[in-house]
Amino acid sequence: MTTSRALLTIGEMARASALPVSALRFYDKEGVLVPHSVDPHTGYRWYTDNQLRDARLIAGMRRVGVPVREMTAVLTGPDPHSRLDAHLRNLEDGLADARAELDRIHRLIDSRPTATGVDLDSWDVRRALDAVLFAVDEDSEFPILRGVHIDIHDGVAAFVTTDRYRLAVAEVRVRAALTVSAVVPLAFARLIRDIAGVVTLTFSTRTVTASYPGGEVSSPLIEDGEFPDHRILHEHCDAAELSGDKLAALLNGTARTAVVSVDAGGDTRVDPAGMVPDEQFRVLVDRQRLREAAAAQPGRALVIRASGAALPLAVRTADHAGFFSYLMPIRAAQT
Repeated sequence: MTTSRALLTIGEMARASALPVSALRFYDKEGVLVPHSVDPHTGYRWYTDNQLRDARLIAGMRRVGVPVREMTAVLTGPDPHSRLDAHLRNLEDGLADARAELDRIHRLIDSRPTATGVDLDSWDVRRALDAVLFAVDEDSEFPILRGVHIDIHDGVAAFVTTDRYRLAVAEVRVRAALTVSAVVPLAFARLIRDIAGVVTLTFSTRTVTASYPGGEVSSPLIEDGEFPDHRILHEHCDAAELSGDKLAALLNGTARTAVVSVDAGGDTRVDPAGMVPDEQFRVLVDRQRLREAAAAQPGRALVIRASGAALPLAVRTADHAGFFSYLMPIRAAQT
């Protein structure tokens, strides 16, 4: 005596599995869950009660976004748990990326200028701009690289420039409790550099105005593009430092490029004769760009910090006065 298997209509299968009828038809078409039989005259699909387990698995995978091709592998493959674990890792990576992007969006929202003003001493403005203008790319095809980024946050006004190969930052303390992120044209930056007395910068959505004893001047902001976040570069750690004779050797060599090497103990070398057995990493840098960064801080003691072969070299004033720049390493193939 044989026992016949109970057959479920597509509607009954939908109700029992929490899969819509349209989804069951889709998974039939894709070969993921093919009905046990299809009536040749009416086209009705019939499922066995044994297929209900697979349908419920598919419903769960559908809720967490498992791709269709992976569903079949989970249902019929030899190691379904590893495939589900791999999908979970993808979801976690995607969530981390989404969080990072949303954090960036929040910062952009918080940094939108809304008719806010900040008072700056003209001496601070001049000193800050003198420290960063060397990194502006006046001939760049990208308007944003031809300007100066003014980033005001937590009582600090940072003047930032970059040409994509280096980035320079000069920070000035301010009393205004506001957040502003705006890029001003180079011509406007040069104009406020030469103003005497207190300069009040007022930012609106698309313009910046400098008020000073005797007048004021306005300029449109540069809105084409997004300036790199200089704060990310503050995260270097375990850096090896060069100063004194080693710094002089790095700056004063005759070759266009220079090699900074750091051994496993943290000791630094400049232009080593060859690979050191216990070498941790080597950084190849452009000497002329490094000289320009150093020349922007005349009379100040400098420290060069190397954190890794693919990481920027940090050029800082030894007195931690808020002036620093970063120089991207050169790929070895360019030498």
